[in-house]
Amino acid sequence: MEVSVKFLKAPHAFSHLNSATFAFEALVGGNAASCTNCSFSCKLDDEMGSNCGTRKVSYSGLQDGNHTFEVCTNGPQGIGCALHNWTVDTVPPTASVTASRSFTDALNVSVNISFSESCSGGGGFGCLSANTCNLLVYGAGQVIPSSLSILQPNLKYSVLVGLSSSVQYGRVVLVMDKNFCTDIAGNRFVRTENSRFYVRIDRRNVFVNLRIHIPERLLQLNGETRTVQATNNYNNLKIYVYFSEPVLNSSAQILNSLNISQGSLLPASGNNTGNRRFGFVVANMSSIAIITVSLNSNLIISRQGTPVSPISPATFLFGTN
Repeated sequence: MEVSVKFLKAPHAFSHLNSATFAFEALVGGNAASCTNCSFSCKLDDEMGSNCGTRKVSYSGLQDGNHTFEVCTNGPQGIGCALHNWTVDTVPPTASVTASRSFTDALNVSVNISFSESCSGGGGFGCLSANTCNLLVYGAGQVIPSSLSILQPNLKYSVLVGLSSSVQYGRVVLVMDKNFCTDIAGNRFVRTENSRFYVRIDRRNVFVNLRIHIPERLLQLNGETRTVQATNNYNNLKIYVYFSEPVLNSSAQILNSLNISQGSLLPASGNNTGNRRFGFVVANMSSIAIITVSLNSNLIISRQGTPVSPISPATFLFGTN
């Protein structure tokens, strides 16, 4: 007679559990009657087979990955076997949130959401309205639902977040919702540090100060006594550019934005204090010179995108006598 093995209980093809329980029976003949005197042998993956005559076996501590369970029956009516393949996945899905800019003066910012794996169970990621969106916004902003774009189904999305025009300076927190979807194995979504992003609104003007550390002196110029900044000390020939807020320019770019009427400027060593302070040394000028240094503020890129206010040139007199 033909003998077959039927599973009465087995894990799903994808399981979020690191344990598994199997129940089975042997069926004999065309009427598929249950075999009452059949013996059973069970085997998990590459392990040795063992007796499982109770017709039920459990395993625990399973590693993530693919597994195979085999059960065979051997009795007077013949031999029959059955296989069950499944995958253990105990890693929950998560998502990273990034924005086009972390500092901005704009009225909206583009936000990208990238999932670690497909998370379509429970409806998946959605954004039906500003108040019904799995991307939460705290602060002076809100999601623009109509801007939602699916870049890769169940994995990557982009959406615009509008930023209040009435706020000059503030912070908006973007963070994923909790437990709103599951992966194919049934693991619920988990937030991580990368599931949160901060956008800083800064629409304040950025100011710049051009400083020269040269003492003031009373000098006779064209028959008049005037107070001028003058020096004959090479150690005083330093120019410092200070910004009220950090800028994105490098020291070389700041140097290119400076114009000097005589001589040249060289970068000075020192800390730029978070791209807010830049120092330069005046070199290669004549023994007596009136030197003017000016800054083209249009070449400066502020961190938040606001323009840098213009500034008057700095002028001083240098003489070796």
